[in-house]
Amino acid sequence: MVDKVAWTEFRKIHTGISRELKSSAWNAYKKDDFKEYLSICQEAGFETPLDVGVVETVEDTPVTVEEDTVFVEYAKLGRRLNRFGISMTVDEKRTIEARLAEIARETIPDNYKCTPTDGWQIWFGPTQQCLLINTTRKLAFTCSRSWWQKRYLNAMYVQRELVNDEKQIARMRSSYEMRRKLVKRAPLPDVEIMLPTSAAEYRMRG
Repeated sequence: MVDKVAWTEFRKIHTGISRELKSSAWNAYKKDDFKEYLSICQEAGFETPLDVGVVETVEDTPVTVEEDTVFVEYAKLGRRLNRFGISMTVDEKRTIEARLAEIARETIPDNYKCTPTDGWQIWFGPTQQCLLINTTRKLAFTCSRSWWQKRYLNAMYVQRELVNDEKQIARMRSSYEMRRKLVKRAPLPDVEIMLPTSAAEYRMRG
């Protein structure tokens, strides 16, 4: 990492991350531990801020961080498509959608198959970090509050849970991860998650 910043500036840049994760990220940042810092940012659903010295290229990054960089790529492409998709050419949009689908296939359990009637539950805490669970398939995804609100704010057939203790969500994440039932990214809309968000879609579901 280069262009180091002081703790005060680091704390301002990393708003929306829990105090515990922010402290861990700071310790990794001070030690130039790219793998750990990137992993913590991904876990918090926070876009890695390149302006604090994390290099964008991964050519010299150890193989062990490959999965983390894929998750970051997935999140960035999703945000780009959501923000600029309307102004993209057909080919540009298809290229991004194809890459998102490719990452999704590479990081989802082989036996996972979502259907429109699957049950869902989302846990909100005091930070941006959320836990989204397919209760039918017993598989959990990570996502940010902003991701959910942008895509599924008015979704039906989903149980919403709100807790004040960020550690409760962290414990749930750890439980799913230990059972290898945690996907550390948001699900691919209309493929890995299918929820009606309008009256018309609700009627189609029946």
